[in-house]
Amino acid sequence: MKKILGILFCVFIFSGAGYKGTLPKIGPQFDYLKDDPAVTAPIYNSIDELDEPPNYTKSPRSNKTYIDLILKKDETSPYINDINDVLFLLEKMKKCIEEQGDVQKFNAIASSIIDHADYLNEKYAYKPEKYYVTFKKIQELAAQARAVATLRCEAQIYLKYLTYQNEGQVYSKENIQRQINYFSHELNDTIQLLRDAN
Repeated sequence: MKKILGILFCVFIFSGAGYKGTLPKIGPQFDYLKDDPAVTAPIYNSIDELDEPPNYTKSPRSNKTYIDLILKKDETSPYINDINDVLFLLEKMKKCIEEQGDVQKFNAIASSIIDHADYLNEKYAYKPEKYYVTFKKIQELAAQARAVATLRCEAQIYLKYLTYQNEGQVYSKENIQRQINYFSHELNDTIQLLRDAN
């Protein structure tokens, strides 16, 4: 039975059943695609005219005012730009200390100072700027910021446990304030030094 159905199906498909009639002729509609474009006359008479170099006037490179006006050279060094970024953070830290900001704000600003000092250390590790006084001052101040921030953070954790022991005196309010005052003094000196460097 399956063979008979298969044969009938094949006969039906191959018997020529389908579209019967003539197809429309669409060739003339697409003749414009077959045509080659017409050859146009060249604009110039000869190739020799194109080979002549244009007559441009030379720029006065020896004239310094012309060069500075056109090129707009940046007069500040990248080191000074980096120092200005650090100076902004140091002024924020000074304001935080003057307003007796909370530990979280102090540590956030200290972390930013440390990050900028590490960035400067990586960027200028093999350059002469590494030997500048401002560079060394920033590195020292970052180390002090790390120490004071760690002290203030640990004081919040350990003060309640070590209050009546000798180790608790490290985390006393007087000692922390003394460290902050020393840090503030160094901070003011560094800010003044960085302002003078600009």
